[in-house]
Amino acid sequence: MKTKKYKSWLILAGLTAILCCLQVPVSARIAGAIAPQTNTQLIAAQNQQSAGLYRQACDSLLSVLGIANFNCQTLIDNQLSPTEKTTIENFPNTEIVASGLRTLGDVLRLTGAFKNSEIILNRSLIIAQNLRSDRTLSAVYLSLGNTQRAMGKRQEDIRNNAEANYRKALDFYERAIALASPTEQLQAKLNKLSLLVETQPDSDIGNLWQEIKSTVDNLPVTTESIYARIDFAASLTCLKVQTRDFDIEKILLPLPPAVKHCAVTAKTKTAANPELIYVAKLLASAAKDARKLGNLRAESYAKGSLGELYEITGQLSDAKQLTAEALGIAQSIQAADIAYRWQWQLGRLTVKSKGEKIRAIAAYQASVQTIQSVRKDLIAVNPNVQFSFRDNAEPVYRELVDLLVTTDGKSQPNQDNLQQAIQEIDALQLAEIENFLRCNLLETVAINRIPDDRAALIYPIILENKIAIIFQVAGKPLTYYETPVDRQTVETTLQKLRSNLAEKGKTPQAIAESEKVYKWLIEPLEAELAKNTQIETLVFVLDGSLRNIPMAVLYNRKTQKYLVQDKYAIAVSPQLTLFAPQPLPNRLKVFTGGIGEAQNIEGKNFEIIQKLKEELEGIGTKVPASKPLLETNFTKANIQNQLQRGNFSAVHIKTHGQFSSDPEETYIVAYKQLLKGQDIANLIETETPQQSSNIELLVLSACQTASGDNRAVLGLAGIAVRAGARSTLSTLWEAEDAPNTELMLKFYEELAKPGTTRAKALHIAQQSLLERYQAVKTWGTYILVGNWL
Repeated sequence: MKTKKYKSWLILAGLTAILCCLQVPVSARIAGAIAPQTNTQLIAAQNQQSAGLYRQACDSLLSVLGIANFNCQTLIDNQLSPTEKTTIENFPNTEIVASGLRTLGDVLRLTGAFKNSEIILNRSLIIAQNLRSDRTLSAVYLSLGNTQRAMGKRQEDIRNNAEANYRKALDFYERAIALASPTEQLQAKLNKLSLLVETQPDSDIGNLWQEIKSTVDNLPVTTESIYARIDFAASLTCLKVQTRDFDIEKILLPLPPAVKHCAVTAKTKTAANPELIYVAKLLASAAKDARKLGNLRAESYAKGSLGELYEITGQLSDAKQLTAEALGIAQSIQAADIAYRWQWQLGRLTVKSKGEKIRAIAAYQASVQTIQSVRKDLIAVNPNVQFSFRDNAEPVYRELVDLLVTTDGKSQPNQDNLQQAIQEIDALQLAEIENFLRCNLLETVAINRIPDDRAALIYPIILENKIAIIFQVAGKPLTYYETPVDRQTVETTLQKLRSNLAEKGKTPQAIAESEKVYKWLIEPLEAELAKNTQIETLVFVLDGSLRNIPMAVLYNRKTQKYLVQDKYAIAVSPQLTLFAPQPLPNRLKVFTGGIGEAQNIEGKNFEIIQKLKEELEGIGTKVPASKPLLETNFTKANIQNQLQRGNFSAVHIKTHGQFSSDPEETYIVAYKQLLKGQDIANLIETETPQQSSNIELLVLSACQTASGDNRAVLGLAGIAVRAGARSTLSTLWEAEDAPNTELMLKFYEELAKPGTTRAKALHIAQQSLLERYQAVKTWGTYILVGNWL
């Protein structure tokens, strides 16, 4: 598979995937005054970047800059030693250094190393300022804007506020425009327009798009002008969607990405919006010129984008023809990063034109397979590259699942379709975990293939207009139910419920919302559960924002009981595991440790944790356990030493901590240190050359998941999987000290009893806590993720 196809896939700006295409010529112009040999090396590195050969480009640039002792992999991993920082700070003020650093900053951005990209570009900026070169300054500001934009996109992906990043990006674009000559302003203006359209639809951009139009309409036929027209057309289409210049409600479902991506409605209309016929002409001329130049990649982009425009306007026959042509071109040059889009588009168009369902499913399946192949190749090239699944890939999986479970009338979907629906959601969750871990999980065992006669697996899948529920019991056919409810209502309800659950005094409000979720998820299954009296455990494979909700809190208004008060133990699992669920060994041996004193680390305040010693020493009275590693002794080195020497089967840590889909915001607190993401996994992994053992149970007492981040539980599961832990007991929000200790001690007391599963031990412990504390915030926060046996 050629690495050239990675180019647009790696750019994190959604529909503006071609932002960086025009920057190599700018660099080449700047390099014109540089010594011929060095100039040739720099242009070669820039060409490698343009072709998607990022590692090679990085190596070449280090050679150009005379710092071959730097390590590209370290830079791509977002690491920079103090010595390397000093070297960068002491670079001489020359054009070659400014241009080389700027290109290196671009390469690092494209590989996901945003922090290092910003550091490198800032040094390039200082040199350009010292040289007083407007051309060089303009190019650096453009690159800094793109890095801030990519950082904002990542913040959006993990549900954080991206406003500050986008504001900085706009400022950098404006500076680039101000300093560039009229002939070199176009790319910065295109980037500014697309960012404004995506993030500030109410801003006054009428003059800006008209300025761009006058330039684009008079460009000569070059690769630059082709991509400029495609980029401009994407922004204008987005603008038309946001200002509601046509009736979106009349666009057939499923919606094309351009409509979904630009769904934020502008409150005011931009004066003199461009006509759609102009947008179509832009793309048609781009396709024609790309064909003249023999640029098949650009031709595929242009034709596919025109097909999407026709899809929006309802010209389905023309849309299918263009999409098929675009796909054929993409496949002929092995450009899988764009082929998946046109395969997806063909699937949507087949659905809308009332084509055969089998053909539509086949097109969607092809798109998913292409996504998976490209993802694995990207991970092989660079584990730090994370594809934005929320915008670009997740809808493909969900729309395919919707097709698979939808039937005419009231008949059940066939078993093959239900099984495949499970597999597609499985693949999506696997992709999300691998993105979090930045690695490829090679050995996975789907949980649904592992028999447990006493467990029912429940897969609730959030689709556009319904929740699809697949119910499975070992040895029996899959059963399907659905609850008609639109996605927005589901998301709003779950957000309110999560907020009320974690807040003191909001139990009545939490009950009101949890009752709705019970009706959606559990009520349709009551007849099935009643038929299968052998079931003791409900294992939920949760989707999206449902992961933020502990299923134990779901409330049955008819019985006036929470689900935890029913007979079923409850567990949560991603639809995959590295280890087959199996019972605990006869005797646990638990490592215990933690820190309860107040600390301030990396600007974060951590309050005192009460009952630390009482909880950790109490565990030793229930099951065999180590002497607790406490307070100042709770350091990375001490933890690692004890775990490697002790041959433990369980790890119980009581400390502050947070799990997020952002590795930088995933940590547990040690003494004067935050142990982050991969550190946690490396720490807990107990395999040594002398022994090979897995942690059966990881308990994180007093930790929490990031509020509103529906991938945080996957992050929690991912850390456990990477560390070799078969299951994890943790909390979704911060637990209260005294009740938390009571629950943990009761959990181990039950776990010590022969034949008691992990899920059952938690079930009994939660019921015990509920008898003493009525507030749902107190007893409801606990979740068991992974192996429930």
